[in-house]
Amino acid sequence: MTEFFNEEITLFQQEADSAAEALKSLAEVFQEKKLVTTDFYQNILKREEAFPTGLDVNGIGVALPHTDSEFVHRSQVGFLSLKQPVSFFQMGTTDQPVKVQIIFMLALKEPHQQLTMLQNLIAMFQKEGVLQQLLAVDQTADYLSIIHESGLY
Repeated sequence: MTEFFNEEITLFQQEADSAAEALKSLAEVFQEKKLVTTDFYQNILKREEAFPTGLDVNGIGVALPHTDSEFVHRSQVGFLSLKQPVSFFQMGTTDQPVKVQIIFMLALKEPHQQLTMLQNLIAMFQKEGVLQQLLAVDQTADYLSIIHESGLY
């Protein structure tokens, strides 16, 4: 799993007025690093609209946006934390809002990698204190330490 975090795509304590703005911030970093196609961001938005990825985990909102592998050049996972939450919809619904402050954006080249990564991230979220640590983190080294301790990196 180490290879999914080696580009160190991390944005901490960002400000965004909407989910789309937060997603754009992360998608732009993926594009700058030439990890995704120019259509990646638009397809993240399309997929999020059709299949929302918001989760409320013990009162902390997390989103796991991703899109089809055809828009990815090289697999990577990005992280963004927000100063103030933005509204996503609950996974499996299109009408139940979730106030999200943590976003893990998945850009995965192989389709089978998505399910495994989603399962691993959700397992990490369920570990006591991890989401609180992720909300507070403000340096890439500390973020990677949390990910490593959780078994993802």
